[in-house]
Amino acid sequence: MILSGIFKGSRLIAAAFFFLLIPLFCNANESYIFNDDKIIGEKAIIKINEMGTELFQTSNVSVYAFVSLSIGDVNKTEYWSNFTKELKEPYVLLIMLTNDRVVDILYSPELEGRFDKAKVLSPYPEVGSILPLLVLKKDYDNFTAAVLNGFADIVEQIAASYGITLKSAIGSSNRSTLAWIRFVVYGMFALAFLIYIYKKVQYRHAKKEK
Repeated sequence: MILSGIFKGSRLIAAAFFFLLIPLFCNANESYIFNDDKIIGEKAIIKINEMGTELFQTSNVSVYAFVSLSIGDVNKTEYWSNFTKELKEPYVLLIMLTNDRVVDILYSPELEGRFDKAKVLSPYPEVGSILPLLVLKKDYDNFTAAVLNGFADIVEQIAASYGITLKSAIGSSNRSTLAWIRFVVYGMFALAFLIYIYKKVQYRHAKKEK
């Protein structure tokens, strides 16, 4: 009788433990990127899911990325309102529509102040983590880098706001990439300026000779 009672009790505990673990397993396998048009590279998707999972497990905040060519001719406000209703709250949704030239971020009101949307979407290389990567060349490699950088920036800012350090963070490599982009972009501006000055001097010199 006693053994039977213990056995039954242990089965109940095991069953309860299993059901408690279900949400964790479900979230571990959840995809944090909606990538219907296969724009983002597989390695980047794996990294995005890794960062998204760790942030959720440590802060209960879900960060997603929606990357597509276009959402078509629809009411944009209604579309995103319906879409975000299906996301776990609190959430952040990074949006990139390549053909529509749309880059945006939607988020739950309770995350106001947890990250700087204007900074993430800034076009300036010394600040922004997405748009500067699209300056040089708009192709799938750049889209992948831009989404990964933007996602990492958002995730790391939110984690920092909770006093959390993520093991999956790519902050240092992120900054190195953007430093290289700054160097190239500013180098292009400097080169263009020098060419302009050179042509102007050449024009004046040619005019004097006449």
